[in-house]
Amino acid sequence: MKSKLLILVLLIVNSCSSKSIDRENDIIESNSSTYYEEDSNEEISNSSDCKFDDGTYSATVDYNNPETGYSATYTLDVEVQDCQVVQINFPNDGYLDEDHISYADIDDDGHASVDGEDGKTYEIQIDN
Repeated sequence: MKSKLLILVLLIVNSCSSKSIDRENDIIESNSSTYYEEDSNEEISNSSDCKFDDGTYSATVDYNNPETGYSATYTLDVEVQDCQVVQINFPNDGYLDEDHISYADIDDDGHASVDGEDGKTYEIQIDN
């Protein structure tokens, strides 16, 4: 009887540790930077193909305020982070950041459409 109980305990312990190892492997695989689409062998990469490194770029900025009807074009510096415009800088040391604009993705041509407060828009073209 004791030997049957011992065998049963060993089977349970072995089963639990095997499931634990499988679960750890699942976690490691899900945290890797390469993914596979479900029911497919097609690899999906998590890497960015952005042409713009993080930093400051000179850009042509088309500003529009629909409330007043005012629009203008400026040459300003913009801050880029993770292939998004995150800040628009003005020559007088003023700036618009996340408190005033939404982050906007930059396309391959260096264009981004930034939404500001009260419906204001900023069409940004990074100068090459």
